[in-house]
Amino acid sequence: MFEQQVQCTSTGARSVPTLRRALMILRCEACATLLAPEDTVCTSCGRDELERVRAAGTGTVVSWTVVDCSSADLRLALVPCTLAIVELDEGPWIYTWIEGELPVHPDRSMRVEFLQAESGERFPVFAVQQVCQEVS
Repeated sequence: MFEQQVQCTSTGARSVPTLRRALMILRCEACATLLAPEDTVCTSCGRDELERVRAAGTGTVVSWTVVDCSSADLRLALVPCTLAIVELDEGPWIYTWIEGELPVHPDRSMRVEFLQAESGERFPVFAVQQVCQEVS
């Protein structure tokens, strides 16, 4: 986990420092290729000696769709959820859930950032990236 404080340039508001889990991906120990977390062998050299490394937690949406998901609130039958393929800045493509709304007609690529990886969730959760800067 790491602590991060950000300041939004559009509003000037500062977030409270929070601890977030890092997004982990895999790196081949033989050839250093970076891989998605669910890979079991290197796609470049075929070796299975893979180590977990921290990813920046940012990327670009390649594709997305809205699917019906079971709700945590058992009174609701199904709720719409956004499932996306995200190309991480490090290169691997991963399946993710997107929290919040996506732009209806994005005029440029959609940048997203990692929020969390809940235990029991199949995919990590990302959100559309806001224009913010880190504060020292």
